[in-house]
Amino acid sequence: MTPFPASNSVEDPALTGKTFRSQRYDLAVDTISREEIDEVIKWLQGYPRLTMADETKRFEEMWSKWLGVKYSVMCNSGSSANLLMYAAAESSGRAKKKKIIVPATGWATTIAPAVQFNWQSAMCESSRKTFGMDPDQLAKLCEQHRPEAVIVVPVLGVPYDVDAILELKKKYGFMLFEDCCASHGALHKGQKIGTFGDMSSFSFYYGHHMSTIEGGVVSTNDEELYHHLLMLRSHGWLKDLPQELADATRAKYGIDNFRQPFTFVIPGYNLRPTDLNAIIGMLQLKKLDATVQRRASNHLVYQKELAGVVEFAPGLPGDTISSISFCAVARSSAERKKIVTELDKNKIDTRIFTAGNLGCHPFWFERFGKFSAPVADWLNQGGFFLPNNQTLDRPEIEWICGIVRDAAKRSG
Repeated sequence: MTPFPASNSVEDPALTGKTFRSQRYDLAVDTISREEIDEVIKWLQGYPRLTMADETKRFEEMWSKWLGVKYSVMCNSGSSANLLMYAAAESSGRAKKKKIIVPATGWATTIAPAVQFNWQSAMCESSRKTFGMDPDQLAKLCEQHRPEAVIVVPVLGVPYDVDAILELKKKYGFMLFEDCCASHGALHKGQKIGTFGDMSSFSFYYGHHMSTIEGGVVSTNDEELYHHLLMLRSHGWLKDLPQELADATRAKYGIDNFRQPFTFVIPGYNLRPTDLNAIIGMLQLKKLDATVQRRASNHLVYQKELAGVVEFAPGLPGDTISSISFCAVARSSAERKKIVTELDKNKIDTRIFTAGNLGCHPFWFERFGKFSAPVADWLNQGGFFLPNNQTLDRPEIEWICGIVRDAAKRSG
């Protein structure tokens, strides 16, 4: 196939940022533009406080408004955000039995806290429609284990089966954690993913929909969980709580005013971001909607061009997919190898499908044995990524799809 010429077609300043490329078409491209770096430099020249302070609070308020929730707690990574969700459930007394259902398809730190906190964990099969949790399998696991929590992943921006899982939540009464670390702006019936559970996590890592260099956030509408998240993020102390609550806690334990700020109520961590991260986050939020729109549009082109060539998650009717990469599945590992070889020849970045089946990784199977299920194993054996970052446009996506089509045809 004729090499696609280098493209300068992205003219929208909100979508520029073609820096730090290693391939012609990278999976991840830095979302932080030169203009934003210049803004940060101006801010730094005012010699501001850099550690977590007022700018972090401002970002949290802006993020909450964008997502459509009451409370958000920024932290130093999406993985830390997941850790905080588990920790808040435990410290608030809502996970006394410490039983959770986890997905086979996601990221290691989606379920690592369950291992670290010694929660009883059962793994759930994936759905062909969404690549997220299969609701039928989840129903069986809920009946068997009666979990206090379920953590779902809208896999790389494909909304999970929200309605079915909320029905199970209503029936069994579990807490719902949404690991949305790579799903900014995905919609279920017009409502943003990350607003359906008790808590949700997002990542602001390089190459995601937006970046704060490193960073993450936990969002919730539950005030009690919010207060636990504030304490857990910063050592377990009273210092970050609303003053009225801090005073009531001080009175409960007979603590004088002088000691109050440095009184540790629960065993916490130091997972704080910096105000530098927050400043970048506020700049990134200004163009997040444009970025989401571009990624969602690109995803639809991939679906149209690759229908019948490779498998992919079609998603559910009425939902909007906002992906950071297009997740494709070859018919076999051999076909995947041939496609990946051609992608590499044409300088098109790729990699395995997320982490494949998490139940096939040593951190899981050395403790619980290998997890095997038809869809999770299928994704593990044939899944791979195609680029869908905000700098790509329709002609480039169509050209990438042509490479995949030719390779799949040659593989028989």
